[in-house]
Amino acid sequence: MNFLVIGRDGADAAERRQAQRQAHLEGAKKLKEEGKLLYAVAMIENGKMVGSVMVFNFETEAAFNEWKDNEPYVTGKVWESVEVTECAVPPIFS
Repeated sequence: MNFLVIGRDGADAAERRQAQRQAHLEGAKKLKEEGKLLYAVAMIENGKMVGSVMVFNFETEAAFNEWKDNEPYVTGKVWESVEVTECAVPPIFS
């Protein structure tokens, strides 16, 4: 199952983002190596990171939810809101 995640930082999240960044990137690297993370970008406004967009391929919704519940930007309260949409990824990107 493919999922599009848009995580928007809270207005006061800059310090928390930096504190959680290494753990977030290590987790993303592991997911990429496992073929679960297909694509990711940081959202930037006025030269400042304000959120993240990620596209995943998980076997089940439960596996995706386990990742989401343990994502450092979620547990570290960096993302104030998280929008999740199931999506379809063309075969050339998966």
